[in-house]
Amino acid sequence: MFAIQFVSQEMFPLKRSDTAENALLFMEDWQVKELPVVELGKVIGYVTYAITAERENERVEHFMLPPQPFVISAKLHLFDIWNHMANTGFTALALQNSEGNYEGMLRGREMAMQAFAHSALVQEGAVLVLEIEAIHYSLAEITRICETNEAKIIHLMVEPLKNEANILQVSIKLNKAYPAHVMASLERFGYKVIFSNGAEDPNHSLEDRYRWLVKYLNT
Repeated sequence: MFAIQFVSQEMFPLKRSDTAENALLFMEDWQVKELPVVELGKVIGYVTYAITAERENERVEHFMLPPQPFVISAKLHLFDIWNHMANTGFTALALQNSEGNYEGMLRGREMAMQAFAHSALVQEGAVLVLEIEAIHYSLAEITRICETNEAKIIHLMVEPLKNEANILQVSIKLNKAYPAHVMASLERFGYKVIFSNGAEDPNHSLEDRYRWLVKYLNT
């Protein structure tokens, strides 16, 4: 998912001649703290809510800031956008194409909602949370264990535990609702499963009986 996919359909940029009062009204209506100033298809600067609120009826050209780091590539990936917003604290960003022309704006809140709506997080399936020593973490092995039990990982998040040196918390979203076999296999390989929201498979006992019957008939 790339920046161009999250262009806002309601926001538009400022002009040099716009007043601080107008800029503040737009920011309040759109619930953002920054807006770009565009001239002849190029982003020439941006203004922030904090600075604009102190300039009364001055035109934005008199107090706008340089365009960087407010402007990003329209081809920037979603993960990089989140990282950029986290590092800068921006609530909105201006997009430009490879020729440096203004393409539109994206708003952090709107982008997050769209990304979430299309993410694997909203698909049906169980969630497992593991605690693993960092030195023993292996995505390849965890994936193999899940797939051996006919389950696919559709989302995975790794984060270090606070106040716990070298311990990772691994959250896994599976494509199946009944993870009992996956959990059993993970625990057999030494993984500590600390959470699961998976339901108990109503056919679990029937499947086990069938497997034991097949095993008995083959002996």
